[in-house]
Amino acid sequence: MKKRALRTPDPPHFLSGWKEIATFLGKGVRTVQRYERELRLPVRRPAGKSRGSVIAVVAELEGWVKASSIREMFQLRNTQQDYRDSTQELRSGVSELAKLREQMAMLRFELRHSVTRLRDSVRLLRGELDQRRSMHPSQILSQDEHDLLDRAAADVMVAPIRYPKAS
Repeated sequence: MKKRALRTPDPPHFLSGWKEIATFLGKGVRTVQRYERELRLPVRRPAGKSRGSVIAVVAELEGWVKASSIREMFQLRNTQQDYRDSTQELRSGVSELAKLREQMAMLRFELRHSVTRLRDSVRLLRGELDQRRSMHPSQILSQDEHDLLDRAAADVMVAPIRYPKAS
């Protein structure tokens, strides 16, 4: 009679790091990290820290994937906590929206006021320009400015230089 050898279970196969785990699951690294946070993907941290390097056992990951249809069907989440969190987020968002609305109203008011002042300034400048256009140049410039312009004109009126023609 032959002795039957006892079958020893295969040692667990480990995946080391987010990249290997993501490749095994066929997902991106960030998606797998979100699965850990939100859906309790079974990963372990050798250092015992909440962040850092991770490892996972292939058999646990396969079991987690198989159980995903059950999780989706029964929504096995902490629904009460999720409800509280989403309510708090919603209240915070509404409060922030009210503040932004108030700031937007103030900005609109200030913008209208600035545009009105700009229009008034442009109208005033147009009036001054129209008034100056109708004036004689001697009325616009002072005597010193006229003298300065006369000197500049005299400098410009120098005889032109004659260059020999190119042959």
